[in-house]
This record gives sequence, structure tokens and C-alpha cells, in this order.
Amino acid sequence: MKNKTKSNIRDWKGLLLIPLLLLSIALPIVSFSSERITHTVTPVNQYLLSAETPYLNLTYTSRTNSTDTPVHSGDTLAGDHLTLKAEWSSSYVNASRLEVDAPAIPAVLAIEDNLTTLELDTRALGNNATCTITSTAWLSNGSVLSFEYTNVYIGNYFVPKVIVLTPNGNESWISVHNITWIGSDQNVDDTLLYDVLYSSNSGASFESLVSSTNKTWFEWDCTNLINTDTYLIEVRVRDGIYFSSDRSDGMFTAGTIITPTTTSPTTPTTTPTGLEPRIIAFIAILLISSGVMALVVYYAARKWF
Repeated sequence: MKNKTKSNIRDWKGLLLIPLLLLSIALPIVSFSSERITHTVTPVNQYLLSAETPYLNLTYTSRTNSTDTPVHSGDTLAGDHLTLKAEWSSSYVNASRLEVDAPAIPAVLAIEDNLTTLELDTRALGNNATCTITSTAWLSNGSVLSFEYTNVYIGNYFVPKVIVLTPNGNESWISVHNITWIGSDQNVDDTLLYDVLYSSNSGASFESLVSSTNKTWFEWDCTNLINTDTYLIEVRVRDGIYFSSDRSDGMFTAGTIITPTTTSPTTPTTTPTGLEPRIIAFIAILLISSGVMALVVYYAARKWF
């Protein structure tokens, strides 16, 4: 009876070990990546992955930097044609997906294929933005691993630059001269367009000479301009997204029209040169006749009174 009881206990212990073994097989794969795993599906067979744990290596390159540079959450990435590369190390990856989400633009780029390594040129976003990068892998045992990199600033687009060469200050132009400048942009594929303007009042206002030219010079005939030493040149450059400008470092003289000196009008004055003789004679006669008349009246008054 005692032996039978012990045998029953051993049978129950054996039965208890079965669910424990099943539970251990059903445990999810634990990832050791520093980035956040967004979701993990329980593997069908843990032993399939025991020899090689899937690992994601996310890097980027650009036209000016061909070295694979690691990407982390919160990074600032900059470069012309900045290309992300998501590389899964495990051979058990059957397919993968790489996605870049820029909600501020808004724009989403994604690539998906039956490969362990994917590359994505982020210039197609169309502008610079803070993004979320997500890389997902489908494993041969049915599991899905997904890694998310947040607050990654991706900058493909740069502000173009322009520098005015001539005139740059203290020149004296009285005929036809070339305005010249140089432009540059880290985005080598960009087409730069220029607007050229001039000011005759030390920069208080500007007038257009030419717009949307792709040349780096403009032939300017300043012959019929008023001659002053208060001229400035401004050149503005744009690449379709960003723009900047530059002016002459100092004012210069241009024009051939000399403005006359203006004076306030004056009223002509005449100085008396004396009275005409006939006026003098008339006054004398008037005085004499007045005196005679006064004497006549006087004596007549005495006779009658």
C-alpha cells in the first residue's frame, strides 16, 4: 500500500512537469536592445532562436559622409541625401520594414522587402523635420520585432548662401558695369535662382534690376541715373525652400545726371534814383498856386470885414 502511494505521487509530479515545460517554451523572446520594443509576438519555437538573438543596427550616411553612423533616439542627423540603413543581424529574419514618420510636414516614407537590410533616402520627405523611425522584422518562427527611435531630427535641406563681389563699396560707376556675385548650397542638386536689386538712398528702399536669373552676373547700365554716392546692391538667392541675401559692404557712386543746385527765389528790389523833373515842376507850381490863392483869400477877407 505504501509503495502504491509513492508511485501515485511520482505520477502526479510527472504530470505537473508537463505544463511547466510548455510554459517555459511559450515564454517570449527577450530583446537586449537599448531602444524601445513596440510589440513582440510569442515565438512558436524558442530553440530556433537560441543560437542567434535578432539584433538591429540602425545607421545613416550622406553624400558627404559615407561612414555608417549609429542612430539613437533624440539625435540630430544632417546631410545631403541622408540615407537610413536598418540592418538585422539574424539569419532568421524573413522580411523587414523601415518607416520614417514626420507629422509636422506631414510625410511618411516606408520601404518593405524580404531582406535583412533596408536603405531609405530621407530627402524624399521634402523638408527638414523631427521624425519617428520604426524598424520591424518578421522572423521565421512567426515572431515580429519592432524597434522605435523617437525625436530624431532629420535635416536634408540647407540654406543657400550668396556673396556680392562687385560693387562692394567706394566704386564710381558712370557707364555699363557688371554686378557679380557667387552662390553656394550644400544640396548639390538644387537649382539656385537670384534676384538683383539696387538702392539709391543708402538702403532705405530697393528697386529690382532682374528676377529669377540663374547667372552670377548682371550687366547694369547706370548712365541715366542721378549721380550720388548712396548706392547699394542686394542679391537674394533661393533654392525652392530656403533663401538668403547679401549686400554691398559699403556704398558706391553711380549715375551721370548731375542735379542742379537749387536756390530760393528772391524778389528784385529797386533803389530810387531821384524824381523826374516834370514831377518836380508840377509840385512847385502846385505849391506856388496854393500860396497865391491863400493871399487872395486873405486880402479879400480884410476888405470886406
